[in-house]
Amino acid sequence: MMRIFTILLLASTMGSAVEWGDRAEGELRWGEALSIGGYSLVAADFTPEEVTPRMVMLKLSRQGELIATRALGSGESFSVDDEVMVVAQEVWMRDRLVDGLVEPRARVALLVRAVPELRVLVISQEDSFEVGEPVRLQVEIENVGATEAEEVVVEVTTDPPIFSSIHKRSSLAPGEAWDGDPETGEVDPIKVRFAAPSTSGPEEVSIKVSARYRDGDGGVYESWGGTSFRIFGPLKLYKYAEEAMKLKDKSIVRLSVSNRGDRTLAVDLSDSAGGDFRAESALKWKISVPPGEMETASYTIRAKKPGEGQVLPPAEATYSIDGVTHRVASRSPVIDVIGPLVEVEKKASASTVQEGGGVTVTLAATNVGNRRTMVSSKETVPSWGRLVSGETDLSSLLLPGETATLVYTISCPAAGSFEIPAATVCYRDEDGTACTVESSRLRITVQEVEKADPKTSPDTPEMAPLPIDGSTSEVGDGGGGQGLYDGADGESQDSRRRKAPGSGPILWALPALILIIFVAFDRYI
Repeated sequence: MMRIFTILLLASTMGSAVEWGDRAEGELRWGEALSIGGYSLVAADFTPEEVTPRMVMLKLSRQGELIATRALGSGESFSVDDEVMVVAQEVWMRDRLVDGLVEPRARVALLVRAVPELRVLVISQEDSFEVGEPVRLQVEIENVGATEAEEVVVEVTTDPPIFSSIHKRSSLAPGEAWDGDPETGEVDPIKVRFAAPSTSGPEEVSIKVSARYRDGDGGVYESWGGTSFRIFGPLKLYKYAEEAMKLKDKSIVRLSVSNRGDRTLAVDLSDSAGGDFRAESALKWKISVPPGEMETASYTIRAKKPGEGQVLPPAEATYSIDGVTHRVASRSPVIDVIGPLVEVEKKASASTVQEGGGVTVTLAATNVGNRRTMVSSKETVPSWGRLVSGETDLSSLLLPGETATLVYTISCPAAGSFEIPAATVCYRDEDGTACTVESSRLRITVQEVEKADPKTSPDTPEMAPLPIDGSTSEVGDGGGGQGLYDGADGESQDSRRRKAPGSGPILWALPALILIIFVAFDRYI
């Protein structure tokens, strides 16, 4: 089958004089597709099993748009505008006896026309230039296509229009790069040079390179490339700072403003220390810069924390020419801040405890700097508490990132609201300079323990009140002594007799009521 495909491909090439380049091929089942160079080929359908010859319905799309639908048998092909060709190498059914199922498949190939393709790369040595400074660019061009590029014309332009040039070559073979001097051993790309023009303010300049060329059949193609750079304008602003500083020290930041133009400029200069530093003065200046002159300003900063690669924000200068306001920004200096820095955290195991209970206090000192340090602290047990366990003295050498911890427990004998004072931690840098840092204060509430009420205690018997008239109750059935209470429950016998169900008028009226009911019932009988 591959031999049939090769013969067919050669015949197609000879008949149409089309040179085919890249191709994709494979076996397709229902709904499967091949893609190459913006073209997509889908196996949409197959003839039934019993129909011969077997054929596949193929749908060809370009950039998602359907351009052709064909039914092809084994060895058949078609092309569209000599740009793309489809070949059905083989269409067949899988053998039911061997494979256990019937499944149509087609081996197809999708070929696109061989065309030249130029890759354009523009390289600038710098991304910014001062007025009058030479701008040097080089343009590299290479034919990465499958066929020769003819009548190559390269045009270089700028926006805004500052410079333009045209360069020509008769041809570039596949894989060949533009070489300005083939006699040398190195490839010489197109070189572009011009002076940065004078502008009233900073300006962005775009470089565009277009390459137009033809293939052997007269087809026209175009490729593009480009880059951009910045022209500073008459005013240039610089910001300088030392590359490294110690956390404890000050550092000087210097600003310079130079005027490369032909008139005096009134400049509003401003700066910021950013979030990682503190400036010790206002950072705003009004200065006048004559043509060709330079003015300077400076101030001191302190770092808030150690750390490498801390960035100062850019300074800004504002000026106006002919009623148009221009802004110029400096670069951002980077500073490594060196030194230890200790952070302290103090916490209690609980903010509310019972009277007589205890509270555990934890003090943690962490070196968040980038140099080692020795830390020390002595905790004071408050007068309202008593040390139960643990240590109150801290002394430790901390490397960057390490933490030293102090843990102790104090008792709380009395109720009330109390304060555990802040801890003061001392540490030194490698030069011996001492620093201190304080923790937060802690508030502790000690609750009073509730005492049991003897009147409501289950262990105390409830006593009955004495009679108001001072009389006493009899003890027993018929005398034999007098007492206030009878039994452990403390209830008097007189009181119990008054509460008994058989006592009082109701007990005497009950027999009479029974007799009356009996007499009435006897009469009716």
